[in-house]
Amino acid sequence: MANVVVNTTSPMAGRRLNRDVNRLLAAGYHTTVDDDMTNLDVRLEGPMGTAYEGGVWTVNVAMPQEYPLKAPRVRFVTKILHPNIEFTTGLVCMNVFKQAWSANYDLVNIFETFLPQLLRHPNPHDPLNHHAAAIMKRSEQDFRDTVSMFLRMYAMPIVLPGQSKDSENLEKRSSDLSLSDLISDDDDD
Repeated sequence: MANVVVNTTSPMAGRRLNRDVNRLLAAGYHTTVDDDMTNLDVRLEGPMGTAYEGGVWTVNVAMPQEYPLKAPRVRFVTKILHPNIEFTTGLVCMNVFKQAWSANYDLVNIFETFLPQLLRHPNPHDPLNHHAAAIMKRSEQDFRDTVSMFLRMYAMPIVLPGQSKDSENLEKRSSDLSLSDLISDDDDD
C-alpha cells in the first residue's frame, strides 16, 4: 500500500481518517477517495419507505483538518429536492451535523444514520430550500410527487447494457433548469 498524505493536524487524526474511510469502504459504500482523503464521493441510496426510495445520489464529503473533532462538510452532488438541502449547491443544513456531531461518530454514521434520517424526516420549519419547504407545508402528497419528479430527473441509476444491477453507474446529470423554472412563485405560501 502506498503512503497516503493526509491533510490533518496530527498523525493520530490521520490514522483515524484512514480507519474511517476503510470502514466506509468495508460497509459496501461505492466511494471515490482523493489521494489525501480530504474529499470523498459516496453513493447514497434513498431510504426505503420514503419519497426518496429508488433514487441514487452522489454525496461529497469534505474532511476538515480538525476531523474527527469537527464535522465534515456534506454536499449532494446529484440534485435533490429537500427542505434542508440547498438545491443549487447541494449543501446539507449544517445544523444537522454540528449539533449532533461527536468525535465518536465516523463516516459510516453519516451514511447509515444522519443522511437517511434527514431524508426520512425533512424539516420544513428550518429550510435551506424554501420552495421545497413551501410545497411540504402545503401538501405532503404534492411534496412526495415533486420529489418523485426530481428523483426521475436527476437520481435514477443508469444501467448500461451488459451491466448488472451491482455495477450501476449514476449519470451525473446537469441541467439548465433551476428549481424556480419548475415551481412557480405562487408556491411560496
